[in-house]
Amino acid sequence: MMTVAAVLAVGAAVSTVPAASAAPVRTASAAEARASHQAAPIDRNVRRVPAGLSAAGVKYSPGCSSTTLPIDCTITEPVVTEPATTYNFSFLPGDHVTVDAGGCVQTGGHGRTWKRYVDPASDNDLYHGLITIPGATGNLQRLLSVVGRQYVVGGRGGSLVLGYEDDGYSDNGYYAHDDGTGNQCANSTNAYVHIVVR
Repeated sequence: MMTVAAVLAVGAAVSTVPAASAAPVRTASAAEARASHQAAPIDRNVRRVPAGLSAAGVKYSPGCSSTTLPIDCTITEPVVTEPATTYNFSFLPGDHVTVDAGGCVQTGGHGRTWKRYVDPASDNDLYHGLITIPGATGNLQRLLSVVGRQYVVGGRGGSLVLGYEDDGYSDNGYYAHDDGTGNQCANSTNAYVHIVVR
């Protein structure tokens, strides 16, 4: 058993051992710390539709292949024969995006069956065009709530997704044009989505 004197002697000996010399620590300035966390700037003046793309059934306007902002892209006759379709049109972080859309879609059935793509008049809350702009909108949000607003793309961006609300897709399309339910498509064009990226 150690005596109090022995414990004090050990403590004194430990306190006299020289501390190991350490190299001086350099602290980064606040500006350097901010700079180290900032990602390299993204060049947004790039082609958003791959060169030479000839996707079956997708009708891109020439502006979709532009490599200089603003990019003015119209997709005519978006796919309405399935709930969602991913398009080869990409968004990058920092893009300022506005969307316009319109026209009509054949929804199939009997009688006058065409309906507006953005704001259809129907009694069952179907036939709406849908959109996803990754990092900006919700997932498959109704175009009605997106058209005319500006969005800023965040996150990593990604590819455009367009969808369509229906309870049966096999008879949808752009054939046998009529004036539509309640004449809502009289003198109308086929559906389109117009996207401007700045």
